Amino acid sequence: MTERMTETPAMLDILYEDDALLFVNKPAGIVVQRGYDADEPVLLEIAAAYAGTIFLMQRLDRGTSGVMFFSKLASINANLTRQFEGKRIRKRYLALCEGELGERQTIDAPLIRIGPISFGAGDGGKRAITIVTPVRSTRSGSLVAVDLLTGRTHQIRVHLAAIGHPLIGDWLYGQRNDGRPMLHARELSMTHPLTNEPLRVEAPLPDDFRDTASERGIVSRGEDMMTLDGCS
Repeated sequence: MTERMTETPAMLDILYEDDALLFVNKPAGIVVQRGYDADEPVLLEIAAAYAGTIFLMQRLDRGTSGVMFFSKLASINANLTRQFEGKRIRKRYLALCEGELGERQTIDAPLIRIGPISFGAGDGGKRAITIVTPVRSTRSGSLVAVDLLTGRTHQIRVHLAAIGHPLIGDWLYGQRNDGRPMLHARELSMTHPLTNEPLRVEAPLPDDFRDTASERGIVSRGEDMMTLDGCS
């Protein structure tokens, strides 16, 4: 068992914590698990240094910000896995995409690997379903709420690109630039594995997401974007 730290690390923005679960607000630019870059910070290791024994229950891409959680008890992992498999863990994202996306869409397109780090929509892949709901649409870009019915790697990024509305800042599937894909895991809801009570945790929007939305004229500067998708 890893010894728990006495202070919260600077990179660990805790949204909710109890004896069983740890929810954090992942910053964009940090990886969740150790990869090829041995010297970079890793969120799983930071969380384990803080909480001791910990189990990774989900992942977010390096460039994605927002809420994700860890289990602190091995005894609840089967319960959480069943909730994932039964689609009882609900994840909602906010995204900024290119162009004017005017209508709600359900994208049901399998994902296939097309390169070492990239995927595409095509026959023969794993089924992937994404529901995209426009929140605020303009010619210069759109703010959309995204709900996942499946959880495939790069699913949101690939599906939005497939319908002609790639994420703003997505260097892999859209227009390459110096930013990051404008995708934020806004909310996660589930049944608490110990209390059986509903649990919903939200992550505030980061500054770069807000700045990009206002610079594109999608929202007014200072507008409360967290209330626009009807979750709060």
